[in-house]
Amino acid sequence: MGKGFKRREPSQWGEGAALKDEILRTAARMLMESGREGDLSLRAVARAVGISAPSIYLHFRNRAELMATLTQRAYQRLAVELRTARDAATEEEPRAALRAMARHYCCYALDNPRVYQLMFGIERIQVPREESDSSPMREVLQVWRDAVSPLRRGEEGPGDEQLAVLLWASLHGIVSMAVALPFPTDRQSVLSRADDLLGLLASGA
Repeated sequence: MGKGFKRREPSQWGEGAALKDEILRTAARMLMESGREGDLSLRAVARAVGISAPSIYLHFRNRAELMATLTQRAYQRLAVELRTARDAATEEEPRAALRAMARHYCCYALDNPRVYQLMFGIERIQVPREESDSSPMREVLQVWRDAVSPLRRGEEGPGDEQLAVLLWASLHGIVSMAVALPFPTDRQSVLSRADDLLGLLASGA
């Protein structure tokens, strides 16, 4: 092994899941440091974890599988938290549930900036458009679709998916602009803008 390599203590029987989690955490950290999927290699991740290159291939066949697992976990966590926020809304009314989701989304982004960067701020390797249906983003989009659908009640206008995409993109823009400013983020201002957005949505849904 090269200079600076520190070998990890060998995993015991049944500890493979823990090693896999460590690989994922390390890969996520390296991605956020470089900002480019193309800069990530399984060999570099293995070295950072302290295992041999062949060992990492027991968990991930290639970089694509590693990236898919990383992003899937992040989006699945977000989808679960959005559903939880919706179900915990104190008022049994679609607008109240959607407001709770929108506010939680903003707080999630502000409270987990590194995870959010992993989801949206990495320069990724492009794949054919026909593969987009398998993207883990679809799971989060479905949560938004389920939330906006009751607001429309069969009315004419943008379809559920189009409305969900516009809502999600707008919330992402609100958060991204807020954290890009060269001073501490005003959380209440971000939440107020999210409320304003939902007011516009309600008036035109």
